[in-house]
Amino acid sequence: EDIEAGTRERPKFQTEPTLPIYLKFTDVTYKVILKGMTSSEEKDILNGITGSVNPGEVLALMGPSGSGKTTLLNLLSGRLMEPTVGGSITYNDHPYSKSLKSKIGFVTQDDVLFPHLTVKETLTYAALLRLPNTLTKQQKEKRAIDVINELGLERCQDTMIGGSFVRGVSGGERKRVCIGNEIIINPSLLFLDEPTSGLDSTTALRIVQMLQDIAEAGKTVVTTIHQPSSRLFHKFDKLILLGKGSLLYFGKASEAMAYFSSIGCSPQIAMNPAEFLLDLANGNLHDVSVPSELQDRVQTENSENDTANGKPTPAIVHEYLVEAYETRVAENEKKKLMAPIPLDEEIKAKVSSPKRNWGASWIQQYTILFRRGIKEHRHDYFSWLRITQVLATAVILGLLWWQSDSKSPKGLEDQVHNLFCWSIQLPSPIVFNHL
Repeated sequence: EDIEAGTRERPKFQTEPTLPIYLKFTDVTYKVILKGMTSSEEKDILNGITGSVNPGEVLALMGPSGSGKTTLLNLLSGRLMEPTVGGSITYNDHPYSKSLKSKIGFVTQDDVLFPHLTVKETLTYAALLRLPNTLTKQQKEKRAIDVINELGLERCQDTMIGGSFVRGVSGGERKRVCIGNEIIINPSLLFLDEPTSGLDSTTALRIVQMLQDIAEAGKTVVTTIHQPSSRLFHKFDKLILLGKGSLLYFGKASEAMAYFSSIGCSPQIAMNPAEFLLDLANGNLHDVSVPSELQDRVQTENSENDTANGKPTPAIVHEYLVEAYETRVAENEKKKLMAPIPLDEEIKAKVSSPKRNWGASWIQQYTILFRRGIKEHRHDYFSWLRITQVLATAVILGLLWWQSDSKSPKGLEDQVHNLFCWSIQLPSPIVFNHL
């Protein structure tokens, strides 16, 4: 059962049928307003991004830092909805609706987990809270075990997650737990923000292969990626390359190198495809052939400000790549998006249907969250240090108000002071732990 060899049996939850979702986005723009002391100005974050991803495919969003990858991911997932967003984003040819929330999973870049819960407890509570009430408690717990097995977390399932002051699982295991929190609901759409960052190559490969398995089960997967290895790059079905918020390439990942070679940009030495594409997105043409059009443009302008070491500046390279994509590829891709998706109208309409399978009821949520809170803070509340502290405080305050007069006005005032001290003492440790 080797996940890297592809012989590992898929857990049952990945093969359960879900609503297939075709994601399309056309001319997506996003601006932010920078307010100054006397005036404000608009800054373009995304400029006319167009693309699509179908069930069974993994779409990778690549680009240097600050290129707009995470912003685009947030827009596509419905997490960012502002008046300054332009263009069209559709799910089975329908706009975003609240009913889609239960069909979307989103894995953030930061690992947000409870440090004192074990891996098994974390995923079990996620299953109890988020899975529909049509499943029994035993079925939900079984789902959590399936996720643990799929993510290869069997050996550390009883280990605490850990945090800044608590020793726990490794960074790669923490990331897999975060992914497990989302795939446990068997989403139709799965978004991930740099799921392989900070992981070794073997762990990163395992995660990407897992995403492939999820996609092959009929799911739609979109992920941002930062400097993937050559093996990882070739596992993506589609690729979007961004540079300064503009679209430099959209299409099959396997055809990206051929496209850039066709416009005169090809590596002069053996190079990781992802590294080559990121260099282009940064406007770096070192060890890359310079297109004849760019050479002619530099010679025509004949300006020292426009050249660096005899090669075009990053600004000129960026402008050339954007123009090349718009003239050679963009219109054809937009025409493809106009084609109808292969789904019946009844299935299309389900994406915006208000009907949804609710998870735990309000009472169940309260009970589950209360139990989770007790388990998370059991090491704080029931430690010998905390018990000794409470008992010592009780003795000291008791001695201070021992045999105080409660009948006279002065004595009543002392009792009020006593109650005030207790009201401050009891919640103080809880407050300080959360600051």
